[in-house]
Amino acid sequence: MGQFIEDQMGMISGAVGPVVFVKGTDGKTLVRSKPTPSKAPASPKQQQTRNKFAIMKHVTGLFYPIFKECYTDFLGKDNARDAVRSYYMAQVIVKEQDAWRIAYEKVLISTGRVRPYVPVSQARDAQQVVLHWQGTTQQPFAEAGDLLSVLLYAPDTEDFVFYKACTTRAAATHTLELPEALSTLPLEVYTTFSTATETEYAYSTYLGRMV
Repeated sequence: MGQFIEDQMGMISGAVGPVVFVKGTDGKTLVRSKPTPSKAPASPKQQQTRNKFAIMKHVTGLFYPIFKECYTDFLGKDNARDAVRSYYMAQVIVKEQDAWRIAYEKVLISTGRVRPYVPVSQARDAQQVVLHWQGTTQQPFAEAGDLLSVLLYAPDTEDFVFYKACTTRAAATHTLELPEALSTLPLEVYTTFSTATETEYAYSTYLGRMV
């Protein structure tokens, strides 16, 4: 059953059977065929694009609560969500031997103009990750009170822990206690700094895989 809705301007809108009444750019009512889902199978290229998009959605969905706060440069997009999706589709989900994979070295957990983390050394054992970085504040957008945040991610199980604002830039070293679920797994490690108010972040730094 269709329904006509006539507004105060004399416009008709709504759907009747296989047709739809819509308002055109000139203000006149247009009649269009109702779109129907295609039952044609996806082409190999279309299926590859769908697979890539599905991986992007899954990966970014895991970390979106972090991205939503820590993407303070939208990379030319309107919001953090669009910035994340566009960047990950273009840079992070890459093809290798006809299959899509995550380029962990390209992952960004934060963006912004704060001075980024510059690593000196990092090490781990079963229960701890120990980080050392350059604590200098002599360069632009680097303050002693900038706050360090660290993401540890285990691709094998998709478990992760985010140590948010765990110490300051000036400390130049910090020890992270690992949860039991991550203690025996290879970890992808990302670090970033924010301002003391946590309103602006740096482009994150990838420290590699720790085993």
